Amino acid sequence: MNIEQLIPNKPKQKRSLERYEKILDTVEKILLNDGVHAISIQEVSRVANMKRPSLYKLFPSNEALFHGLSERHMENFNSLYRKNTETAVIKEVEWYFNLFIDLVSIYLNQNKACATLFFYLDCFPTYKGTSLQNKRFLATTVFEILSKKNIKISVDRVYIASQLCLSTLAISFNEENCISPRYVTEGKKAVNAYLATN
Repeated sequence: MNIEQLIPNKPKQKRSLERYEKILDTVEKILLNDGVHAISIQEVSRVANMKRPSLYKLFPSNEALFHGLSERHMENFNSLYRKNTETAVIKEVEWYFNLFIDLVSIYLNQNKACATLFFYLDCFPTYKGTSLQNKRFLATTVFEILSKKNIKISVDRVYIASQLCLSTLAISFNEENCISPRYVTEGKKAVNAYLATN
């Protein structure tokens, strides 16, 4: 399977875009109600009451359905993080990571379908022209924010710190089907301890 079959064809026209979003709403509904294994082009077309050829134009494979939903949540979270940091004048890198951990945990607790994709499938999409997975893409967003604030840190340190936090949150989600405050605190401790090292 080539990369084009994994990535949805997001339309630009309003009517087609509405259909695209309706399909993603249906994917999310199936995921929450019936689980990951229930998602297929056939099931989505049945639940959304759409013809399969219409779906295939926008989503060339089952994997593209997952990637489309992942991309939606990725864009939403990145927008949320940017909004909450754009006016900040704080220069401590730990503050930006603590905010990142708080926002990720809140967002994933409120969007269980996103958490399922994120922690169980690790299927945030590979974007055209780049090999970045969404977990790495999240770290890139943090790095961009820190760079705009003139906070010096290497992209590798940002990536490792974000992975420490996400790994801790994954344990919580896998154990409790939510991210508990205890694991948020543990994630912050792990990240802050790592950032304190040279």
